[in-house]
Amino acid sequence: MIGDVFGPDLFIVAIIGLVGLVIPIWAIVDAASRPSAAFSAAGSSKVMWISLIAAFWFITGIVGLILAVVYLASIRPRVRAISG
Repeated sequence: MIGDVFGPDLFIVAIIGLVGLVIPIWAIVDAASRPSAAFSAAGSSKVMWISLIAAFWFITGIVGLILAVVYLASIRPRVRAISG
């Protein structure tokens, strides 16, 4: 099995790495698919969120992940309510 070859520690690190990869990509794709006018109406900026998530994800990883979670939990619902 996978656990026998790689060990449980590597498996846990792989899962954490996968989550750290998927969440920022999800946030960036979601932000890119929403209209800029909805961001403006929600009091935010589409370009700012995409740039911040992408830049900090490439530079530090964890900060980009945190920004992606903030976007998905706080900004996305407001933008989604406006854009439908």
